[in-house]
Amino acid sequence: MLRRLRRALRKRAFERKLAALPALLERKQNAEAEAAASEALLIGEEVFGEEAAELTTPLYVIAAARLSAGHTEDALAACTRAIRIAEALAGAPTEPRLPKLYELAAAIHERAGRLDATIRLYRRLLAGYERMRSPDEAAIADVAGRLGLLLGKQKQTAEAELLLARALTTTERVFGARSRPAAEALYNLGTVLAAAGRRDDAARSLRRAIGILTETDARTVDSLLALAQHNLATLVEAEGRADEAEDLYRRALAAHAGATGADPPEIRPTLVRLGNLLEAKGRVDEALSLYDRALPLAEAELGPDHAVTLGIRAFREAAQHKRPPAR
Repeated sequence: MLRRLRRALRKRAFERKLAALPALLERKQNAEAEAAASEALLIGEEVFGEEAAELTTPLYVIAAARLSAGHTEDALAACTRAIRIAEALAGAPTEPRLPKLYELAAAIHERAGRLDATIRLYRRLLAGYERMRSPDEAAIADVAGRLGLLLGKQKQTAEAELLLARALTTTERVFGARSRPAAEALYNLGTVLAAAGRRDDAARSLRRAIGILTETDARTVDSLLALAQHNLATLVEAEGRADEAEDLYRRALAAHAGATGADPPEIRPTLVRLGNLLEAKGRVDEALSLYDRALPLAEAELGPDHAVTLGIRAFREAAQHKRPPAR
């Protein structure tokens, strides 16, 4: 009797600990979340056993908190244990706990720079979603898109294009062809095609994305729109259409900055590319003002001795030498 009562009390304590975890994660109180999850894990091991399904939630929170703190190997250890428990349950690989665990493990490997391991996990995740009796098409589109981008980084362009095209088709079916998720899928496809040298195809995808975003989204600051405009500008600039490229770079700057006043860090590449373009056009003073905006952003983000920072400084010095002498 006393043993059953103690077990019931410990189970209730476990449930209270679990109930507190979402709020701690939402407030980004990672240290507190890890501590509470670790306490829940100890109680759960005592009440349910060391391989019980109930342990996957505290293990997930521990892994997520450790990843946020930059402790990738410790995060991976907790996540791997949770995956092992979930995979042993009936219904694997479609066990409902697995998708989030695979996503977290993939994020850990990606943070550590292990792209091959990240790709393997996304393949397992995609296969698991596809085997479900009622597949979540939005989730399939998301995973196919992420996997396509990773394969694009690995120069596996053919498979990357197939996955990104699938992500686009599925996204259009789920959210609509003129939706923001569709624009993001088009942007991703255009980015991979551009990296593969498929400029015309890339430009078409990016123009479609820009058209959707400017037509359907009234937000003042839009980093996705800015990125699409920047990437399209680099393509048209490479084709010698300098005036169109200048217009796109300026529109990208406006979409990035909005009404916030101070330059956000994301604006730096566009400032530099537009500065290079204006300098080539002979508009040196305008180029210098852009380099002057880009340089402190690079110094703050990357440090004064980073190659990018040194490159901007070199652009600035070269442009200064092109200025006519003062009279």
